[in-house]
Amino acid sequence: MSQKNRLLRVGLKLLALAALTLWVTSLPEAEPDSILHYRNAAVVLFSIAYAGKILFDTLFYDRYA
Repeated sequence: MSQKNRLLRVGLKLLALAALTLWVTSLPEAEPDSILHYRNAAVVLFSIAYAGKILFDTLFYDRYA
């Protein structure tokens, strides 16, 4: 697979992740004092971790194959 295709796929994955994160954090909350109040922090934390995994797999996977 060429470098151009690989970077295009990574860009699309990151764009989809950003869109999903934005959508989930913009959903209305049921009660302001409930445990769902921490939902936005959890979503952003997992999004950052998954974006790091995507970048790590893309940049370093083929080097050791």
